Amino acid sequence: MALLLVAVVLAFAAAAAESALAAETASSDVVVIREEVVVDDDLYATGIRVVIEGRVEGDLIAFAAEEVVIEGVVTGSVLAVTQRVSVSGEVGESLRVSATSVEVSGSVGKDLVVASLRLDVTEDAEIGGDVLIWALGASFAGTIEGDMTTTQRQLELAGSVEGEVDVTVTHLTITGPLTVGGDLAYRSESSATGLEQVEVGGVVVHKTPLAPNIRVRALGLLGRALAALALTATSILVAFGWPERTEHAAKRARSNSLRSYGIGSLVIFSPILIIGIGALIVGLAPAAASLPLLAVLIPVALVMAGLVMAFSLVAGAPSVLMLGRLLRANLGTYGAVVAGSAVVSLVWFLPVVGWLVPLIVLPLGAGSWIVASLSTPD
Repeated sequence: MALLLVAVVLAFAAAAAESALAAETASSDVVVIREEVVVDDDLYATGIRVVIEGRVEGDLIAFAAEEVVIEGVVTGSVLAVTQRVSVSGEVGESLRVSATSVEVSGSVGKDLVVASLRLDVTEDAEIGGDVLIWALGASFAGTIEGDMTTTQRQLELAGSVEGEVDVTVTHLTITGPLTVGGDLAYRSESSATGLEQVEVGGVVVHKTPLAPNIRVRALGLLGRALAALALTATSILVAFGWPERTEHAAKRARSNSLRSYGIGSLVIFSPILIIGIGALIVGLAPAAASLPLLAVLIPVALVMAGLVMAFSLVAGAPSVLMLGRLLRANLGTYGAVVAGSAVVSLVWFLPVVGWLVPLIVLPLGAGSWIVASLSTPD
């Protein structure tokens, strides 16, 4: 879902950059195209709410803090990022949205592509192309002229699909008469309920969930191995370039472990803290202030994430040096770095506890650099 959200945002930006000069642009708290109004070009709309009651002779590209409502006609495609989308009117081409909840009771001329927590397609809805969905829960009861491909936890399905159905779901429930022109294939740990109401042109196939792919796991292990080698080499280079500072930071990591870890955690996890604080502020702030707050907080979080990623390349050097010295006190600086990195890498490969390695090594190392910079060498 996250990838689809990013794709929708990028498509929004690309489309706006390409033809913003030729299109109609509307920005307000509430953007409303009244029933008697006809927009003779593409419409780019931003606001708290975007409501289309009239007619847009082109595409609609909308970013709204609360909702996008289409009760009239959009002859082109709709691309929207918002909290809620409701389509009871007509979309001539494709509908591509990312929202918390989506409801479609009107018609979509081509494809329906949605990423949401909840999707409802009513029995009056008509989809002229394919349906591609990522959602936690979904309900379909309309007509789909193409294929249907979805991924969600709970799926309630009825109506008509002229193509094939291929869904990955925790549980599939057939809530009413369902006609499928091709095969009905569902991947789930449990059997679907209500299959006696299904009429298929092909066959009903129950697929078991896929086992972990060996190649994917092997690539993951290879990636970890390469990352471990790269970080070890980086730690050696850091110790070579700043031997006294690295030694001093390693001593701080040992003598002031809790303080170093606490300070380092604030630094390493600062992007998450900013996002959490931003979400809380946006949730408590009036709707009119949501967009300006997001416009400020999102770039700040992205910048902090970039800085943290860059800092993380050198943050682990004091931690692995300290660990190497704990293993054997008479090791030289480089030997201690290699020994500590070897132990950290081995633990990182363990299936259950491996995820703890970056959560310990990086904050401890980052904090020790900061504590060392505020104190004098022993």
